[in-house]
Amino acid sequence: MNAIDVKGLTYSYDKKTNAVDELTFQVKKGEVFGFLGPSGAGKSTTIKLLTKLIAPPPGKVFILDQDMSKVNHSFYKKIGIAFENDVLYPTLTGYENLIFHARLYGAKEDEVHDILKKMDLFKSKDKKAGDYSKGMKTRLVLARALVTKPEVLFMDEPTSGMDPEIAAYVREVVLDMNKQGTTMFLTTHDMNEAEKLCDRIAFFNNGKIVELDTPENYKKRFGKQKVNIEQNGKMHTFSKEDDLTKLIEFISSKNFESIHSQEASLEEIFIKVVGRGLKGEA
Repeated sequence: MNAIDVKGLTYSYDKKTNAVDELTFQVKKGEVFGFLGPSGAGKSTTIKLLTKLIAPPPGKVFILDQDMSKVNHSFYKKIGIAFENDVLYPTLTGYENLIFHARLYGAKEDEVHDILKKMDLFKSKDKKAGDYSKGMKTRLVLARALVTKPEVLFMDEPTSGMDPEIAAYVREVVLDMNKQGTTMFLTTHDMNEAEKLCDRIAFFNNGKIVELDTPENYKKRFGKQKVNIEQNGKMHTFSKEDDLTKLIEFISSKNFESIHSQEASLEEIFIKVVGRGLKGEA
C-alpha cells in the first residue's frame, strides 16, 4: 500500500510556467523516499502541495489514502513536518515550543519529555529557542514533528548545522522510527546522507522527476565497471571484459597498496542526469 500517491500534479504561480509539471509518483508505506533537486527546480513547491501548505487541486495528492485537498486540522496528527527554515517561537523555551504543539494535537506532556531526551535537548529545555544554535534549532523542529508520532514524516535537511556526532545520532533516531513503521519523505543537499537513509531517490528538475531508483541501482547503472589496484605507486585498471587472471594474482599475493572499484558517487550521477549540482551550479 502507498503512503503517498501523487497523480498528474501541476501547479503554476503565474499561469505561464509550471513550477510543478504533471508530477506522478508513489511512496510505499514504511519507505524512506529521497527527493533531490537543485535550487529553483520546484522542490519546495512540491513539498508545500503535498502537505497542503499550498492547497493542491482535488484528486491529485493522496496521503494515507486521504485527498489532501479535503483534509482538515485533525489529519495533521498523522503527519509530521520538519522543514529547515521552519518557524519556531524564539521567545518561548524549547519545552514551551513543543508543549504548545502537543496540546494542539492532544499529545501528552510525558511524550514531550521523552522526545526532548531522544533529541538530546532535555538539558536545554528551559532555554529560549531563539538562543539555540542552528543545530539545536534543527533538532527542536524535528522533535516538534515527532510529538504526534506521525505515520508520515516530511523532513527538509534533517541534520543541517549539526556536528558529525550529533548528525549521526539523529540519523539513528530517524532510522529507528522508520523501522517502527514511519514513512519518510526526505529532501537534502547531502548526497552521503541520502545514500545512508533512503530506500529510493527521485532526481527532480524543472518540475519533473527525471530519474527514480535505489542508490545501489543508480551506481550500477552509471558507474564504470572497473577495478583499480595500486602496486608500488603504479595503478592497474581491470574491467570485466579483460582477462582477470592478473587481477586474481594481485589479490592473492596481497602485494598491493590499495584496491578500489570505479563506482560513481550519487553527486556525480545527479550532475550527469540533471546537468547541474544540487545547489544549482552547472
